[in-house]
Amino acid sequence: MGWQAYTPARGGLRHWLQASGSLSARLAARGETFGVQVLAQGRQPLTPDESRALGLGGRRMGYAREVVLRVDGQALVFGRSVTAHAASVGAWRSVRGLGGRPLANVLFRRLDILRAPLAFNRLQRQSPLQRHVARSWLAATGVALGHQALPARRSVFTRHGAALLVMEVFAAPASCWRWPQANPRKRFD
Repeated sequence: MGWQAYTPARGGLRHWLQASGSLSARLAARGETFGVQVLAQGRQPLTPDESRALGLGGRRMGYAREVVLRVDGQALVFGRSVTAHAASVGAWRSVRGLGGRPLANVLFRRLDILRAPLAFNRLQRQSPLQRHVARSWLAATGVALGHQALPARRSVFTRHGAALLVMEVFAAPASCWRWPQANPRKRFD
């Protein structure tokens, strides 16, 4: 299964996957503390799929940032954002200086950024992407994801003609994804 315009997920997880706006802000509203654990950041080869999503030809070098999003210390989401290396020193240079701050601080606070519709996937067991996420998750959290398919979403953001691909993998157990009845508008910085 590749990236699709709909998600087969059900229940609360479906609501989380389809929610518009900042996932970081929604997660921050769930608890007392929201944190971004940076796993990797810098120049990396892009996968052919990432290159296509960014509108680049073939396998290219890019700039990638991988994180785990946590609420009250619990790891919930693996995130990977990638852009062409040239864009990381141009239109998307602000991504380089985020440190432990959420990418949402850039994406949802500027009026000149456009977002394409969300695409959804279940990262299949033993696919290269699922294996990469599982290895990264284990190293960051000490928790093995095993060989389960992982629900994910992604979207392309465009600024000054340069694309940034953001993928979010909902790696925490399904029991963590209960949709809140009332979503408080708690801000974070």
